[in-house]
Amino acid sequence: MYKLLNEKERVNHDILSTFGRFGLSQALRRLGLEKQQGVSALQLIISLCLFRFNGESVFGMYRKDFHALVETGKNCYYRMLNRETMDWRCLLLRMCVRFFAILRKEHAEETEQPRCYIIDDTTLEKAGVSIDGVSRVFDHVRHKCVLGFKELILAYFDGRTTIPVDFSLHREKGKESNYGLSGDEREGQFSKKRDEKNPDHARHKELDMKKTDCAVAMMQRAWKAGLRAAYALCDSWFTCEEFIHAVRAIGDGSVHFLGMGKMDNRRYYVRGFHQNVYEMISRYERTEAKKMPKYNSRYFIVNGFMGKEIVRIFFIKYGHNQNWNIIVTTDLTMGITKCFETYQIRWSIEVLAKESKQYLGLGRYQGRDFDGQIADCTLCHMTYIVLALDKRLNDYETMGALFEEQRADLMALTLWQRLLAVIKRLLDVLADMLGVTYEELSANIVCNEKMLDKYIVMAEALEEYEEAA
Repeated sequence: MYKLLNEKERVNHDILSTFGRFGLSQALRRLGLEKQQGVSALQLIISLCLFRFNGESVFGMYRKDFHALVETGKNCYYRMLNRETMDWRCLLLRMCVRFFAILRKEHAEETEQPRCYIIDDTTLEKAGVSIDGVSRVFDHVRHKCVLGFKELILAYFDGRTTIPVDFSLHREKGKESNYGLSGDEREGQFSKKRDEKNPDHARHKELDMKKTDCAVAMMQRAWKAGLRAAYALCDSWFTCEEFIHAVRAIGDGSVHFLGMGKMDNRRYYVRGFHQNVYEMISRYERTEAKKMPKYNSRYFIVNGFMGKEIVRIFFIKYGHNQNWNIIVTTDLTMGITKCFETYQIRWSIEVLAKESKQYLGLGRYQGRDFDGQIADCTLCHMTYIVLALDKRLNDYETMGALFEEQRADLMALTLWQRLLAVIKRLLDVLADMLGVTYEELSANIVCNEKMLDKYIVMAEALEEYEEAA
């Protein structure tokens, strides 16, 4: 690892230097997460993140000898992934806090748009039924059940950048409460005894917890850590009285709820009547609907109660669409333009999930131990945060362009180090044939002007090859 750290100058916008700004070593010591024996936790964590850049597993990197990173045994990495006492949640949260501390130091903060919590889930598909806690879950993108987990992600938007702050993994019981698996498949799943004092015990319990409860707990932890938001954004799945009430309790009412509502028969108390959305449309559309030319839409607004929570309901019809959509918020001062523009921020978490899967291999880990699944997701989100910081400070256009550049730089470093090793071996053989030492041969090259000129030509050619690569 340290061989690579000494080569930082060779890589443009070296990702390792960005990692260094997060002070992971100090964070691990303060949290009591540093290993007492063997390879340091910092070295293993950064190595695992670099493997992810290259799109390879631990086993794959050993086969390719990833620029001398894998001098230690591969079991060190597997033990790190399955480490029971590792509090990955706390480490990820510390990285998020450090992310914004670096932005403040660089005067790169953004305040024009409201800061928001964003909650959403995504499907992590798996290949083996023996993975601890795996079940069949419904994938809304593919409209069918697949083997895997549902990852509930809490992201934080600061006005410009969206980063992952926390997450939990969930399984679905299914209609027959058998998780979509046969009895033999359930019995064949990996399991181990977990100490209640260890962080992995709480993460494993989240498998069967309600997503709304986990989402609220995540926002409470983020608020306590200093990541303050004005709105909590979510889709229609989270829009219910219980969840809205919990959101409003965060920061003594400092956080407003803003989410897509469901077009169903649930009733709101509006203007003295209990009405569902269809009744409100038929009653108020003709007299109160207005045009919003900026977004080619029509809308009308009503205030009312969802249970005991007072809310503002925006009815919006996009373009020539004949169907109405509703957005519900607890901010009674919000206008239609601000509602529209603020809710659009929610889509950034969809981009986050897609980029994490496409570029960083989110969900590809197939280890049987549930602790390893948590570690792999955390490492993916940590790597995303590092990329996001590099993107923010260096003004890259897209995360994909940044990823491709970083990966190309790392591969160039691999090729360069291997090429240097070949040249070194050639010089050793030549020195042996001439009956001199390598140092004597190098000294003769430097002292002989003709040989030195040829040596410089070769070095320049190697530099041009490196730049072309």
